[in-house]
Amino acid sequence: MTQFQFVMVLLSIIIGLGVTDLLSNISRQIKLRSTITFSWLQSTLVLFVFVALLQQWWETWGLQSIDHWNFGTMLLMLSGPVGLYIASHMLFPHEIEDTDLEDHYFENARAFWLIAAAVVVASTLFRPIGFGMPLIDPDNAPSLFMFFACLGMAFIKNRLVHKLAVPIIFFSILLDIFVFNANI
Repeated sequence: MTQFQFVMVLLSIIIGLGVTDLLSNISRQIKLRSTITFSWLQSTLVLFVFVALLQQWWETWGLQSIDHWNFGTMLLMLSGPVGLYIASHMLFPHEIEDTDLEDHYFENARAFWLIAAAVVVASTLFRPIGFGMPLIDPDNAPSLFMFFACLGMAFIKNRLVHKLAVPIIFFSILLDIFVFNANI
């Protein structure tokens, strides 16, 4: 087993936990649909986190040629998926019955978006710090937009702004995936 394979096992477990959490909560939401108030905003963010988790796993494959890993680099690599797992968990209330999912989102929006901003920073700096890869790289350009978008969303309380910005942010992550990282 190579060092990459060894590290990839733990990364896959954490990403799997995030995906499992999302899917379990979606299932709960469907089962209890008559007792909750649906929110397209919250559902879009569920898709956003799901795609971001898959993107983290997908992009990591590009590191298979790196021979030497250390504990610090592994921690940096795992910080993005750990943050996304936490974000995935925040999208659903503990008790979902009789819940307005949009209100739940706005009650947790600041923490959610600050975690998202931290994930962007960790995911962007991981390769330059861990492996000496260039920080100024076309692949990292969308990260600057994402970081400021996440910070803005953390501090803007206006519901209309959130409803307008979330689809744009989601579209930008899809654009990043399909323009910069569609192939491994």
